[in-house]
Amino acid sequence: MKKLLAKTGLTNKELLVIGFLLLTFLAGIVIKYSGWKKPNEYDYAETDKNFERKLKSSFDELKSAAPDSNQLTRANEISALADSLGILYEKNSTELKSIKPGAKININTAFAADLAMLPGIGDVMAERIIEFRDQNGSFKKPEDIMKVKGIGDKKFEKIKDFVVVE
Repeated sequence: MKKLLAKTGLTNKELLVIGFLLLTFLAGIVIKYSGWKKPNEYDYAETDKNFERKLKSSFDELKSAAPDSNQLTRANEISALADSLGILYEKNSTELKSIKPGAKININTAFAADLAMLPGIGDVMAERIIEFRDQNGSFKKPEDIMKVKGIGDKKFEKIKDFVVVE
């Protein structure tokens, strides 16, 4: 043992750890090939095929709905990216963009995605709100949001129950 320690330059504890790892590795090989544990017999190929079929069909719908060649090129790029990453495009993303009743959004700290959940506020308007806030400072009261271009009395009436300033 002392000769082995001298040859390798390892300490006694290091050799014990290496020995433990080798024994664990060998035990794993014995278990795998001895038949002690049966392999999982479920075939995932059918599930994978169904997932790929649904993924491709959702992007085919997107491609067929895109009349502009720029949109079609973008749809092809997104489809290729989703194929490589395995991401499913959600065609009903508008369902995700609604605020729950009683929820409040602080318009002085909210991100564009949070603001876009407000009724009547889309992505463009949310960006305008953030741009206005960055240029003019924080809103003092909720009514100050009407200073943003595109937000009038009607739109403010829709969102006034959901916005706060803190």
